[in-house]
Amino acid sequence: MAGAVSRLREARDLGRTLGLRVAVERLLLGWERFQILQRALVVEPILGRPISDGPPPLEKHWVRCTDIYAHLPTLYKTTVDRRLRRVLELGTRTGESTVALCAAAKEIGGHVTSVDIEPCPQAEDEVRKAGLENVWTFIRSDDLALDWREPIDHLFIDTSHTYDQTRRELEKYEPLVAAGGAVTLHDTTSHPDVWRAVADHFRDRKDVRVFRYWHNNGLALIEKVRAST
Repeated sequence: MAGAVSRLREARDLGRTLGLRVAVERLLLGWERFQILQRALVVEPILGRPISDGPPPLEKHWVRCTDIYAHLPTLYKTTVDRRLRRVLELGTRTGESTVALCAAAKEIGGHVTSVDIEPCPQAEDEVRKAGLENVWTFIRSDDLALDWREPIDHLFIDTSHTYDQTRRELEKYEPLVAAGGAVTLHDTTSHPDVWRAVADHFRDRKDVRVFRYWHNNGLALIEKVRAST
């Protein structure tokens, strides 16, 4: 009896912070299986198809051995599975992440806005070749000087990799990310100051869940949980 009461209390507390669905999962599965489920939801995905079909056009962007290729399915799947239609990308460069995010946006009726302080002709070319121009807007600007007030569902940051700029970007844009949305940052392993900024910004926050991937230069995934009603 005491165990059942304890489980109900834990489920109630989870419901207040993570929502009703998570609370029900905790109640039905028990703690150990619930933890396994939570980890499985953020495992880096494998996007497969029959060999006889050959790779789809967008998969060609994901299999090229770049400094971010292993995380592109995660950016794509995070956006699609959570229906994150309003995507803001800070740092565009050659457009690998841009194409993955735009492909996701096209699938769910969303839109990607990319911001970079430099012109990004290769990214523009990649988006055009993938047929994704209609879901993409490019803004050439210093993102810290940009007057941006629109709500965001998925914020992706891959810019200077300095502690100061990353922290200021999080302070400026993360409050605009809606509950149920996500923040992702690349190069959290290869540039420790990026991870340090993430850790300092989200420390002791009860409204987020933080996941860290170490490989392929590193990726941080921060989920902003939905408040229960």
